[in-house]
Amino acid sequence: PTATSPLVRLVPAIESPIVGETRPEPATPAVPDSVSPLVTESGTPEQPKSGSTAVRKRRTPQPPESDSDGPRYLQLVRKEARLRTDQVDALAQLRRRLSRRRANRDEVLTDNTLIRIAVDLLLGQADRLHGDTESELRRSVSP
Repeated sequence: PTATSPLVRLVPAIESPIVGETRPEPATPAVPDSVSPLVTESGTPEQPKSGSTAVRKRRTPQPPESDSDGPRYLQLVRKEARLRTDQVDALAQLRRRLSRRRANRDEVLTDNTLIRIAVDLLLGQADRLHGDTESELRRSVSP
């Protein structure tokens, strides 16, 4: 602007980035933490039909599958767990220690690898597991 011209104030205009018709996303049905949904080949949760007698079969631990079935992590079901800070730290420290002394590095060693081993050990002692609290359950299977 010059001394004789009026000041022009520019105001930015923001356009919506959405083009076309908008639809709200469908709500995801709540799934209890203790039950993993059945998953179809497309990777979406399968919802049993009303009145269905479908029952989830109990699976026994299986040995690792061959590499021809794709990456190992894609062969596994995602399950979230909350761990204490001391558990996370000790798990990472154990993984690093084991990784340093490994001779065969064909398979990746992760925290999840160690968690799966711990779950297998717990399931192997399921008949000894009893109690009402986390402390009681832990004591029932601890040496």
